Amino acid sequence: MKTCRLSLSAIIPGVLIAIAALFSSAVHAQQKDPVPPNDKKDGERTSVAITIYNNDLGVVREVRRFTVHEGKSTVRLEDVPTRIDPTTVKITDLDHPKDLDVLEQNYEYDLVSQEKLLSKYIDKTIAVIDDKGTKIEGTLLAVEGNKLTLSTPTGIVMLPNLSRYTMSVPELSGGLITKPTLVWQFDASRNLNDEPLEILYQTGGMTWHAEYIAALSNDEKTLELSGWVSIENNSGASFPDANLKLIAGALHRVTEVQPQFFGGGTLRAEVAKPQFEEHGMFEYHVYDLGRQTNLNNDEVKQISLLTANGVGAEKHYTYEGGGGKEVAVTIGFENSEANHLGIPLPMGVVRVMKRDKDGALEFVGEDRIEHTPRDEKITLHVGNAFDLVGDREVVSSRSLGDRASEETVRITLKNHKDEDVTIDAIEDLGSGWEITQHSMGYDTKNASQIVFHVPVKARSEQTVTYTVQHRW
Repeated sequence: MKTCRLSLSAIIPGVLIAIAALFSSAVHAQQKDPVPPNDKKDGERTSVAITIYNNDLGVVREVRRFTVHEGKSTVRLEDVPTRIDPTTVKITDLDHPKDLDVLEQNYEYDLVSQEKLLSKYIDKTIAVIDDKGTKIEGTLLAVEGNKLTLSTPTGIVMLPNLSRYTMSVPELSGGLITKPTLVWQFDASRNLNDEPLEILYQTGGMTWHAEYIAALSNDEKTLELSGWVSIENNSGASFPDANLKLIAGALHRVTEVQPQFFGGGTLRAEVAKPQFEEHGMFEYHVYDLGRQTNLNNDEVKQISLLTANGVGAEKHYTYEGGGGKEVAVTIGFENSEANHLGIPLPMGVVRVMKRDKDGALEFVGEDRIEHTPRDEKITLHVGNAFDLVGDREVVSSRSLGDRASEETVRITLKNHKDEDVTIDAIEDLGSGWEITQHSMGYDTKNASQIVFHVPVKARSEQTVTYTVQHRW
């Protein structure tokens, strides 16, 4: 009797290779005599195009070549993603659509594991050997996780932890699945040799996001903006020579898919030269790579999206009294063609850098942007100013009856810098307000907010007061 050995501490690769070699079906299994052979491997992928969305979704369109018998036959396709959604699979005969009908599709995904492998030998004799060479032989009664129960000539033996053991079994049993597999039942009106079949499906485990670097000039009035896209493939399959598109937009799906993050992958970056062509499609924007690339499983690939020089920018200081004493620092710029941009920017993180005295670029803050159309303004909150401090105090308040009140507010802004600055003091007044007194002019930001543009001299402070009445 032949025997093979496998470790019970893990799913041993060598055993799985043996299983695959002995019992995995070929990509294409026929029920009738084969048609004349061709020089291509059955099920060979001849092209693949992938569209990836922001929300853990990839749409795969690939062309595979199969030999299909006249009449009813079965075709198997093994190298599909482990996170495929089998309900989205659509198969089309590109050359002879009227000659091929798809009768049935099955998705086999109950993959082999150590426990499933051992369960094939319930009520059969096996031998278990510990790390000291002691052998226990008996009939396998039960297997559960990392536990094993044997019936031996001397009694029942229960092994609660199999990490110390290897096992000898008779020849491996069949019916084991080592890869997720799509199985189709076809009905063809004639023999189809080397037939191109287009397979369309959706899979999870694919997503992409954008990252940007904004390098401020020394005078902080312009910046250089470079953008990259990071493409994550954790679908369970690799796609060599894929045509790649990325979709940016708020795509609605019936079932909300939560982003998933996977470890243990590889990061690869491609040359820092813009390579995507952007165009609109429906209510979204498409970024087409325009060339083929390899999307390997468990890999993060970075590809350059854009570079823009001389982008006009403005630095602002903002104080919102409800948030404490901090004065926020923001960088704003227009996403317009006149400002050397003017392309739809996919959502992502913008990291702002500036050169120090020694010429080295240093990180000064970051913010996340949403999908931003052209000709919209982008404002990045990069941090809080170290040398600027604000204070807000309600000096007085009184009731003006059952449906009105009045309060007087004092805002004090301190500048510890060696240079003059202007700080925007934003006040949120709610609804039904009226300013009756103010120590300096203000702008109405929106229906509920006003802003004072307060100039503050170096190493000094400035105070703003106003009185507001609220009615409801």
